[in-house]
Amino acid sequence: MQNAEQRRLELQRKKQKLAELKSIRQKDEESRVQNLLRTNENGAAQNGASHRQTLSSEQMEEILREVGISAEPTIREESPAPPRGAHAENHLNPMSASASNPRISSLLSVDLEFSTVQTASTDNKDSAIYSKGTQTDDERISVGEFSLGSQEFDYDDDMIMPVDHGRAHSHDQDSPLPYNEEIAKLLGQAKHVDKALQRQDTEEKKSTHVQTVQPLSEEERNRLTLDPEFLDSFNRSCKVIGRALNEDIDIFINYTKDPYEKAVASDDLLHLAQVYYDETWTAKRLVTGMAFSEHHPDLLAVSYGPCDVPNEPPGVIVVWNTKSKRITAEFIVYCQSEIQSVAFARFHAHLLLAGCESGQICVWDNRLTSRKLPINRSPLTTQAHTQPVSCLAVVGTKNAHNFVSLSRDGRICSWNVDNLTQPVDGKELMTKEGKPASATRMSFPIGEMQTFVVGTDTGEILAASRNGADPAVIKTDVCYKGHSGTLTGIEFHRASGVVDFSHLFISSSHDWTIKLWSTKDANLKFSFESHPDLVLDVAWSPVHPAVFASIDADGNIFVWNLNEDVEGPVARLRAGAEGDTVYMNKLIWSADGKHVFVGDDEGRVHMYDVRESLYVLKSEEWNRFARVLSDMKESNEEAEKYNIFSIHISIIAYFPPLLPLNFISDVKRGNWCQSNYFV
Repeated sequence: MQNAEQRRLELQRKKQKLAELKSIRQKDEESRVQNLLRTNENGAAQNGASHRQTLSSEQMEEILREVGISAEPTIREESPAPPRGAHAENHLNPMSASASNPRISSLLSVDLEFSTVQTASTDNKDSAIYSKGTQTDDERISVGEFSLGSQEFDYDDDMIMPVDHGRAHSHDQDSPLPYNEEIAKLLGQAKHVDKALQRQDTEEKKSTHVQTVQPLSEEERNRLTLDPEFLDSFNRSCKVIGRALNEDIDIFINYTKDPYEKAVASDDLLHLAQVYYDETWTAKRLVTGMAFSEHHPDLLAVSYGPCDVPNEPPGVIVVWNTKSKRITAEFIVYCQSEIQSVAFARFHAHLLLAGCESGQICVWDNRLTSRKLPINRSPLTTQAHTQPVSCLAVVGTKNAHNFVSLSRDGRICSWNVDNLTQPVDGKELMTKEGKPASATRMSFPIGEMQTFVVGTDTGEILAASRNGADPAVIKTDVCYKGHSGTLTGIEFHRASGVVDFSHLFISSSHDWTIKLWSTKDANLKFSFESHPDLVLDVAWSPVHPAVFASIDADGNIFVWNLNEDVEGPVARLRAGAEGDTVYMNKLIWSADGKHVFVGDDEGRVHMYDVRESLYVLKSEEWNRFARVLSDMKESNEEAEKYNIFSIHISIIAYFPPLLPLNFISDVKRGNWCQSNYFV
């Protein structure tokens, strides 16, 4: 009971002492604020009177003496630790410490002036200081003075509170302590933020600034309205705006351009991968022939025609490496005659063959890299060719093969590659009427070395055999008629699979059409009429049974898939830049069917990547193509019946009295096809 009374009295005594300290602190704070305000007013008055004039050294010393600062430099010495018996007020109240030290009191009296304050928001990090005890007084908690614990603290006069010069409480704002490093970093960041905001504000002002446009004078307006380029651009813009406002169509369509310039599904089926070109050897030369090597499928031999540069060889062959990412010419050879056709010797890996404008056959060996001229050539005799050699072919097997050449005059020669002094045999190709055939293209079926087909200048296709009774003449067995222009391309079906389509061949002509034929009969299977210009070449895919490609003189590349559509190509691509017309002359597929190579008249060979669906086959592709051919046959038969019926009806309409009654009754009963009265 007595201990509780002593504790209560002790708490009351400490409360009274704290109240006295608080009142003294408030009075000191009020006097300090009044002194600061008085000093600020005096400084502002002096600044206003002198307009921040420069003070002399005597005036500066006098001002410093007034505020209690010595003009002589003082050396700061470390103050000794206060004695243990010092009063606790000097340690609890920082104002009492500043009053006892004139140096500190002089630092508190400073001149103040208004300045721009840079602010920045940062996350407050509360530094909590924990003491070993529990709180017992709400008032002391609210003012942040201290916290009392369950232990008994005796605030005697001899208790020493350590002075921390590096840290101050939140209420000690008048303490002249140096900046903390963290505060300095934050202030630096605030300056950078402020500069960034100023730059952003300046840019926004510049962007919102509206530039004033000076009106045109009367003379300038008249000059613009008479400028044809301005009028054309203005009318074009008016049409675009009019379509955008009034019509729900593509407002950027240009009806003055060729509709074939726009690629159809080109991104899906064809993609330009590489252009093979050499400024020295191929520039401004027409591509006259292309052939792949069977021993090295990466090598593509391209023959080029003459150029306008003097002292340059008229015929050049460049062998390109198509697998190299870099445009690389493996071999470059030439001769002194224009080259019309080129081929690799199938059973001689190092030999390159060419047919020339002069009628000669030239041979190069790529093992002799330093030799650019032919190592062998055929003589100019009547037993060989005397006209340009337009086609070359190596047929047969390794043990029994021939090198066959065809010239424009229809002469076909067989050669031994090792001996070109004279042909093994030479025969003239004749039509059924016994006239010499002017041949342009030739093709042999896969695995066949005797029968072949030849395209002519008149548009006819002649089928013949090299094995004939006459040693000097090859007579035509079958004549395919359907084209009305010069034959530019002809090729037998190349893909092999579960169904045999080797009897099919396809042809292209200057009559803007492509036609499908079969060696089983001379009737036309189908005619493809989607090209807008002369069709210059056509080629079957080596892997897909229903796919072929074609080119025309307008620079269009068509890819056809008869299993998908027989009326038009599945892809149409315009070569060259927009607005430019590229004359495409030759076309060839790679052996794996993944690429299409096209040669133009500027000496460039364009390599196009083909979509995977055109060379990775499904098993049903062969049967689907067989059904397509069957449908074509039925359509042709129905068309033929319709044509005969139309002729019969015309005869009945114009000559009814001359026809017997049983003929008319047969037509009415539907037996007009079996009628024997029509001659």
